[in-house]
Amino acid sequence: MVKIAATLFIVWTLLLLTPGPDFILVMKNTISGGYKNGFLTILGITTGIVIHTLTAIFGICILSQNPILFKIVKAAGSLYLIYIGISGLYQIKKQQKSFSIEKQEAIPAKKSFREGFFCNLLNPKLPLILLGIFTQLIPPQTPAGVKILFGMEIVVTSFLMWNMVSLFFGNKQIFNKLTKLEKEILFMANLTLILLGTYELTF
Repeated sequence: MVKIAATLFIVWTLLLLTPGPDFILVMKNTISGGYKNGFLTILGITTGIVIHTLTAIFGICILSQNPILFKIVKAAGSLYLIYIGISGLYQIKKQQKSFSIEKQEAIPAKKSFREGFFCNLLNPKLPLILLGIFTQLIPPQTPAGVKILFGMEIVVTSFLMWNMVSLFFGNKQIFNKLTKLEKEILFMANLTLILLGTYELTF
């Protein structure tokens, strides 16, 4: 079991380090709203991972068995990424000055959580990846209780990794340096979300 846990940690960490919508969203919300907003985004993402993990553990892979439903969820997730990106670009356009502490606190907390949650939940690839992990790395005869422990490992690893990302971009010294380029960074982050959504929508 220790070997499986170690392998699972390595595989999942490598997957998390691959830049994707979750990574970009955590970075964007941390830069634009500080660590608090980054943390709430992470809570939303983690909640989504919990749901996907429980689904994979109990073998409920509706998406893999229903191509039409997969396409619908994929389209919804893609459109949501595009929506987040366009909304972010609109906010940049409205801003006249650099972010201040007051402006950071004014960013709705619920919005950060909601964006993180739906960004993760509407990712149709994640449940398939998790199902692959629970069928390839973990023996089928593994008791449900042990599988839940492995699921907790995935959730905790995700939470800690995203916190490291948020703490990095939320660090005062790093933040002060990034503030000089905040509009450029946020523009590229939002544009990347739009491009990711468009790519997923068309392929």
